[in-house]
Amino acid sequence: MKLHRWLAVVAVAATALIMAGCGNSSSTSTNSGASSSGRTKITFWYRMNGVYEKALKSYINDFNKRQKQYEVVGTSQGSYDDLQKKLLASAKSRTLPTMSQVTDITVPEYIKNGFILPLDDVALKGSDKLSSSELNDIYPGIRQNLKYKGQYYTMPFATGTRIMFYNKDILDKYHLSVPKNWEDFTAINNKLKGTGITTVGFNKSYDFEFETLAYDAGNRLVTPKLQVNLTTTASLAAGNAIVSMLHDKTATSAGTDVYFNVPFIQGKMFAGFGSSATIQQLKNTAPKGMHWGTALMPAFQGKESNVLGNNGLSIFKGASTKQQQGAWQFMKYLMSSKVQSDWGQKTGYVPVVKSAVASASYQSFLKRNPEYQAAVDAYKDGFSSTPFVGYNEYRNDLYAAVDATISKGQSAKTALTTLQKQTEAIVKGN
Repeated sequence: MKLHRWLAVVAVAATALIMAGCGNSSSTSTNSGASSSGRTKITFWYRMNGVYEKALKSYINDFNKRQKQYEVVGTSQGSYDDLQKKLLASAKSRTLPTMSQVTDITVPEYIKNGFILPLDDVALKGSDKLSSSELNDIYPGIRQNLKYKGQYYTMPFATGTRIMFYNKDILDKYHLSVPKNWEDFTAINNKLKGTGITTVGFNKSYDFEFETLAYDAGNRLVTPKLQVNLTTTASLAAGNAIVSMLHDKTATSAGTDVYFNVPFIQGKMFAGFGSSATIQQLKNTAPKGMHWGTALMPAFQGKESNVLGNNGLSIFKGASTKQQQGAWQFMKYLMSSKVQSDWGQKTGYVPVVKSAVASASYQSFLKRNPEYQAAVDAYKDGFSSTPFVGYNEYRNDLYAAVDATISKGQSAKTALTTLQKQTEAIVKGN
């Protein structure tokens, strides 16, 4: 199985472009200077499309109407893969945008190669600085990765929590209970034996679930101090819990379907794990007669958590002082309670600030759409992966380790032992 081959392409492209000289060269922002209206132009790249882009464009238009000093010009770059490759290419050609959507794990690579700017001068100084109350309004799990080596480089915009989805029809028919602990799957396995229904479905890769269970069991896969913990007792317990179910066929990966929700809506599995963004996909694709629900990720070894998928906003090298100030104003606008509440309702992303969730508008939304409550509650024990230089290469190796346990029948210990050595080499090499 060619698992997430595209990430390998991104990593190779990144290395090639960086080695070609995009590193510490001076860059200029694309279309920099004044717009035709005389305002300071803020070029903004993002990867949103469909309903996501429609909502984002409405915020861009609203921001531009609210003030006369800046004009945000937004452009979709397609997928996350396309956006990252475009940023790397523009760094080489010195045509970076003023700001862009970024994932938190890519930030160290951008910093190392000199084309992303710290936000401290605009975010922590002046009349528009980020107040302590505004900072504390951001969910703690997200705040973990806003800083890198003591400086702010990103601000949050779109975050997905990890939750469990389950088929209520199967639950009622076979008199099951919503699993609250990973161990609960054993009893469910026994009741579903011989029915042709798989107990658990993963996406094409179970990397998010593995990282979550390892965290529950007591460690980060890679710590902030870059200690690699892939063969600890905790990590092996997490890996064995997942791999044993895959090998005895009580769990399955989505394979060529990529995401678990494809076979899930066909009634072939009881439960599956995915991003909170999957809620909207199920609402749009599940048969009308199908009943399904959401819940927090089941606890493992007495603890429960979930790893967050963070998409933030950053400013790039070459942006003028005025452009940086305008980009910061736009970031604060996108983080506002009103925008985040609206964004969550229109897209299914979970608001990144607590005040948005607490707002009357969003609370009314939750009453009309109770399936989103688990996604919000998941913030309580949410955490972020440790970003580091070489993360993309590590992620490729992690996908390969997962693939080895699925398609080659490797044990968790064998696959993780190989991954431990690979990751140690990556960390040492960077």
